[in-house]
Amino acid sequence: MRAATARAKQSAKKALQHVRLQYLAQQDIARFSRHAALSTFDRDLPRVTSRIMYNVHALEKGLARNHDLRPGFGRKALTHLNDAMLLYRASGYDLAAFPYQEGLGVLRRYADLHERLGHDVDFLPAVVDPTHFSAENAGSTTAGTIEVRRDQKQRNTSKNFAELALGRTSIREFSGDAIDQTKVEDAIRVALKSPSVCNRQGWRVHWLSDKTTMKEVLAHQRGFGYREMPEVLMCVTVSNSTFISPVERNQGFVDGGLFAMSILYGLEYQGLAAVPLNACLYSGAQKAIRSIVPIPEAEVIVMFIAVGDFPESSQAPASSRKPLESVVVRH
Repeated sequence: MRAATARAKQSAKKALQHVRLQYLAQQDIARFSRHAALSTFDRDLPRVTSRIMYNVHALEKGLARNHDLRPGFGRKALTHLNDAMLLYRASGYDLAAFPYQEGLGVLRRYADLHERLGHDVDFLPAVVDPTHFSAENAGSTTAGTIEVRRDQKQRNTSKNFAELALGRTSIREFSGDAIDQTKVEDAIRVALKSPSVCNRQGWRVHWLSDKTTMKEVLAHQRGFGYREMPEVLMCVTVSNSTFISPVERNQGFVDGGLFAMSILYGLEYQGLAAVPLNACLYSGAQKAIRSIVPIPEAEVIVMFIAVGDFPESSQAPASSRKPLESVVVRH
């Protein structure tokens, strides 16, 4: 039977779709350029609070180092956090609000840690406004780190979903002990139930278990500088070949994000430690990773997931969450 669709008509449609894609992509670029926090002097509330939260988390990761802690770490993050908080304060925003209080709290945790270590951070007054450390500016008590113990994960398979989700914490420092890799497969198998646009399921998991290869990949990812390599490193991708219209140009990141989050919940259920690692890569890093791992050009790299064994006890970034009322916009 001959195809019902005329080839000439489809060729014309494809050419039109290329034009539409270029137009929509330019709109994306313009929108991102207008609204992203690209400068430390962007003072509108969403951008300045985003810079505060970014640097709070950077300092929390340093505070949570279980090994190889470097006293005096994070001068760049301290400087950028201080500048964002000063801009926030000068703009007249609410000083009792979550982001500002998180900033104050993590600065206090930083000073407290160095006091316990007996390490003089004499550079601190030069990069952080001393008023941030005043008695009335104690800040959030939740900022900083939390302890995560392996024995807390022993009954994960009997927890309900809310308990499992609220108990999940990203773990960056693994014990180095081997894991049952069939549990990782089981987590992925459950994640296959994730929704995707029109059920097209364009995701792939590029699975690495060779630690030398992992180290090469993570050197280009630049977000994992820890002593123990994971036991499994997954690169989650989605194929653009899955999509049929320019309006779906960003759908790979949506589908891939849903799939990756489902994997993380599955790993938590299995009692495995894991951390999602972003794939916000410049072109050189992306090319280098694709030269190490043969990822087809059609596939967009959505994120990496490092998996390992929980230590008996470890510190992890608190990564406190915003209050519900700051997230829900009722219309």
